[in-house]
Amino acid sequence: MKKILIICLTLVLLTGCTTGAKDTYTKYESRSSEVGFDTLVTFLAYTKTEKEFDAYFETVKQEFIHYNSLFDRYNDYEGINNIKTINDQAGIAPVKVDPEIIEMIEIAKEYSELSNGYFDITLGAVLDIWHEYREEGIVLNSEDEYGKVPTMDMLKEAEQYTGWQFVEIDKEASTVYLNHTRAKLDVGAIAKGYATEKVALRLEKDGIEYAVVSGGGNVRTINTKADGTPWAIGVEKPSLIVKGESLDIFSIPTSTSIVTSGDYQRYYIGPDDVRYSHLIDPHTLMPATNFQSVTIITHDSGAADALSTAVYMMSYDEAQEFIKKFNDTHPDQKIDAVWVLEGDEPKDWQHVDGYSLTMTETLKQYSKLNKQ
Repeated sequence: MKKILIICLTLVLLTGCTTGAKDTYTKYESRSSEVGFDTLVTFLAYTKTEKEFDAYFETVKQEFIHYNSLFDRYNDYEGINNIKTINDQAGIAPVKVDPEIIEMIEIAKEYSELSNGYFDITLGAVLDIWHEYREEGIVLNSEDEYGKVPTMDMLKEAEQYTGWQFVEIDKEASTVYLNHTRAKLDVGAIAKGYATEKVALRLEKDGIEYAVVSGGGNVRTINTKADGTPWAIGVEKPSLIVKGESLDIFSIPTSTSIVTSGDYQRYYIGPDDVRYSHLIDPHTLMPATNFQSVTIITHDSGAADALSTAVYMMSYDEAQEFIKKFNDTHPDQKIDAVWVLEGDEPKDWQHVDGYSLTMTETLKQYSKLNKQ
């Protein structure tokens, strides 16, 4: 997507040397920033030959390009009806789309309902306003001026055109219709995670055994390294200045996804030095400010992407209740979380380099910080 960065957060992928790997496997790594989603895709894998790795990497690139074209809400692609097409035809006509668009929208609706609306792809009309103000604010900040803030009246007016009552899906005809001209979909909080999961599933189907796909801030591991040791994934400090340093490192010995949402990647500074991030709470229509970052760890990358956004919006107590209920009702898709705040409060959280963090109990066994 060319106009707006939909990356949630950068997670640090630690790829140090592996000893004792199976003799028939060699580790390879490649990156590309030309696969859509306005992000850098990194692919690591153990394969028997470089030729085999290159073929897998070509699949990674082509799959991301494919999903970018489907989920782009800003650009048209010849012969493809995508999210932009659906938005352009709002209030005019149903749009025949690829079944994967319908699948992604239906998954998004499920997570919206489960999270009490904290995650909501129908918020497009409101997010468009914040996007315009953020883009202008970034320019003003570069000129040492404060950005402007939309009025609540403006946001409330746009809110009238948000909600699932505006979305009509006909699976038999494979169409999506927004039944009001002002209704808009914004899938930025799930599209890249959904795509990353689909890429990983395709690689697994094609026979890859040991790999990591990182679509920007969406990390999806496939099994372990070739020697059986877990991949090490670092959760980044939510710093506005220092990039790429980890607060904690998680080594999980199974295929898993790690996605972070935070307020330090896409933001602008408004009046009184207030930071306004891209993470808009559907309940208040304002940027959420409970945490600097929230990381979700679960098997499915699409779920991790959507739920990192949802849990970021919640208070800590709300999140605890939500995660418990989700895990009780989804025993095969349990989630874990890491919360990060700047400073040394609360006192009962762990404190690292000027930040406080806490995590779900079942995650501690994989945490380097908790093994020190």
